[in-house]
Amino acid sequence: MKPARQFGPLPHVRARPELRACPHCGATLVLSHPVWAKVLQTLTGLEHLTNLGFRCSDPAWGFSRTVYRSARAEARQVKGSSYGLDVVAYIGHLRFGEHRTRAEIWQRLRQETPIQISERHVQNLLEVYLAVLRASQQDLRAVTAATVAAHGGIILSLDGLQPEQGNEQLWVVREVLSGAVLGAAHLQQATAPMLAALLRPIVAAQVPVLGVVSDAQESIRLAVTELFPGVPHQLCQYHALREAAEPLWEADRHLLVEAKKELRGLRDVEQRTRRAGEPEPTDPASTVVLDTVLALRQTVRERGTLPFGFAGVRVLAALDELGATLDRCLAKRGIPGWRGCGRSCSVPNSAVTRAPRICDRRTAGWWSLRGGWKRWCLMTGSRAQPAPRCGSRSKRISMNSSPWVRRAACRRGCSRS
Repeated sequence: MKPARQFGPLPHVRARPELRACPHCGATLVLSHPVWAKVLQTLTGLEHLTNLGFRCSDPAWGFSRTVYRSARAEARQVKGSSYGLDVVAYIGHLRFGEHRTRAEIWQRLRQETPIQISERHVQNLLEVYLAVLRASQQDLRAVTAATVAAHGGIILSLDGLQPEQGNEQLWVVREVLSGAVLGAAHLQQATAPMLAALLRPIVAAQVPVLGVVSDAQESIRLAVTELFPGVPHQLCQYHALREAAEPLWEADRHLLVEAKKELRGLRDVEQRTRRAGEPEPTDPASTVVLDTVLALRQTVRERGTLPFGFAGVRVLAALDELGATLDRCLAKRGIPGWRGCGRSCSVPNSAVTRAPRICDRRTAGWWSLRGGWKRWCLMTGSRAQPAPRCGSRSKRISMNSSPWVRRAACRRGCSRS
């Protein structure tokens, strides 16, 4: 036998009717008996709720046996269930709004709320949600009145959602022009009689139907022909385009597989760069390699969508852009080193010689010196000019020159012997 749930001490809440006097004779209502009492689980917490029943205090009146109860307490729960309506609505939102599975909904309720519930009972409350939703539906004429007035009729869309394993399939009837849902039901089999029963309330409402849109399923065609004779029945454009794009989709998928095969060596490159057991490399070359590996991995994770969202084409375009970026970086070869490069100007022992290039070591992440200095002056508003570069072809210095001239010929910050 299933053991009873243990909730521990809970706050007791007693609800009485909103009416204080009898609506027929005006006599004061007095307490008669508790109508129901149970533990109510809501998203905000647990409580022991009792709905008290009151009766008219005048026994001579004909309505003295009428029991009045709290409407607010009745609206918080479902008869025969210990879960609040907010829990039922939350489960319906997770299932049809976020498309969560029953197991995922159960985990969310366990982790985010104080509710005690089993995975199987989630399905029961989901069925309660559908029943409440069906009961709250308005008159079809009132729902479609604006569309009929604007277009002279409605266009129906009928389709079934792929069910979870072992569950029934959900079929939805939707009005295309306004997007309103006109009917929904869980069907064990999508046969023509069952689909006709789903469409029959629309026929009973006598709403003019201009057309029906669906896929090419035989049972849908039979049901539509039976209930809407002479109404145009069009195949859904999405289904038609998806079937037409199947050959291209297969070719694109094969192209994506081939691209992934070409990049299988990324793992080896990353392992050689990181080296197991050693700290993360911080040198510029290793950083560029690791960033490139990460960019390539993110690129090939593209996923396509039918009918024309081809992932292979997008991946190849992204790889071309990434390759062009790397080629531009390699062509620039970085920039000459800046202040503090630490390289000495070892000048040969000759009377007149060309000063060696002591600051031409390329550094990752900087722009070219000649063009970059002008851009830096434009951005910062500086009018200063860079010091002469060592090794400039237009500048020859002599070993007999004064130290000031030789220092001016070399950029500031470089040591000179």
